Amino acid sequence: MTNLRDLQLRFQDYLTGGSNAIEQDIISTEYALAEHRLGAYYNAYRIRLINSLAVDYSALEKYLGREAFENMVLDYLQHYPSTHASLRWFGQNLPRYLKETGRGEDAEFVQELASYEWAQATVFDAANSDQPCQIEDMASIPANAWPGLCFTFKPALTWIDLHWNIPLIENALDTDAELPQRERAEYAQRWLLWRRQLKTHWRSLEVHEAWAIEQAINGASFAEICEGLLEWIDEQQVALVAAGFLKQWLSDTLVTRIGNY
Repeated sequence: MTNLRDLQLRFQDYLTGGSNAIEQDIISTEYALAEHRLGAYYNAYRIRLINSLAVDYSALEKYLGREAFENMVLDYLQHYPSTHASLRWFGQNLPRYLKETGRGEDAEFVQELASYEWAQATVFDAANSDQPCQIEDMASIPANAWPGLCFTFKPALTWIDLHWNIPLIENALDTDAELPQRERAEYAQRWLLWRRQLKTHWRSLEVHEAWAIEQAINGASFAEICEGLLEWIDEQQVALVAAGFLKQWLSDTLVTRIGNY
């Protein structure tokens, strides 16, 4: 008698393209051969994966076109088979796959588009956090406490460095708006992404704010951030600039705790 666990494993191997051994366990009839019966599941499995990635990478699907997108996913499946119980994680290696296999002048753009969409999905699915601090909280901070202030940020926050104007193009693809002209900068632009309630927000960062928020997330104090900002900002203005960044982060609901810790 065939062991159920062994049967399940052979069926899984068949679906993922590793083996046809399961055919010996399937009965053929005059109306349907075993390979035809199995083929329905083989194709359905791939259609399910394609449709799943079409949700995670909806802008990429629109940009490539359905047929090219389907072919890409089928090839991606050969390089990175689904190994997680949840479909949520099937697409996590797609940006890497596109970087590894991309060819031609369009390759970098497509890879960055996929990376940006995955970053959006990661932010949207990130854990909930405590209530964000308010701008009014800044007024209650004693002057002598400011140098040692540190900040805790919400989990639903990330950033990504892009050469192309991907966020503008992705937003146009997502809303069926007129596509802006593709533009590539010589140096990568950092984009901040975060979730506010059930909506993902994004904005570009100037190099000094990009540095400051990265340091703040990594535990730097307000004084340490000010010291580092001296590379870009005059000493007389640096505290005001750093405080302005903090005010913006609070306005964006990024900060969940301010204190000396």
